[in-house]
Amino acid sequence: MTKHIGILGGTFDPVHNGHIACADYVQRKCGLDTVRLMPCHLPPHRATPGVSAEQRAAMVQLAIAGYPKLVLERLELDKQSPSYTVDSLQLLHQREPDSRFYFIIGMDSLCYFRQWKNWQRVLQLAHLLVCERPGYQATEGDAPFLLQQYGVADIAVLQQSTAGGILLLDNPLFAISATDIRRQLQQHSTAGSALDPDVLNYIQLQQLYQA
Repeated sequence: MTKHIGILGGTFDPVHNGHIACADYVQRKCGLDTVRLMPCHLPPHRATPGVSAEQRAAMVQLAIAGYPKLVLERLELDKQSPSYTVDSLQLLHQREPDSRFYFIIGMDSLCYFRQWKNWQRVLQLAHLLVCERPGYQATEGDAPFLLQQYGVADIAVLQQSTAGGILLLDNPLFAISATDIRRQLQQHSTAGSALDPDVLNYIQLQQLYQA
């Protein structure tokens, strides 16, 4: 039986309530079997000092503990090279040829999607589920062209094909940014409302984002 799997990539540096709410919303709204949170490999010059890939993965694991349909996807963590979506999707297809993949992005990414490596191949390997983001519209950048070519009206239409559709979602907006959270943690001000309590506890125990 075909599995319908959502993939939400990101740095998750740190994972916050906006990420989890988005993944949970997409899983429910689209009736996906699971949504996998896939932390990307960060090259050393881009990584937050003192925060390892394993620590980012551990925070994701803590944040999704109460969500049985959300899982950690470790595929990119063990790579020593930059993560490209097209490469990861090809690996997932090789590993799970009977699954269908739904790659979750924000409207900000759709607006410059044609700058992604092998973007046409990405659409041969997966559908795109596009979440609204504050400050970005479907009328900007690459979005109008892509929606005209690949846009579908609802999830039922999307599920009739194996890949290549783009569906816009009307998700609740979360104005939470990992950059702001890191700054608050550095200043020892409360970032608690934006983080799962277990994630915040882990950050404090490991003394992350202090410097």
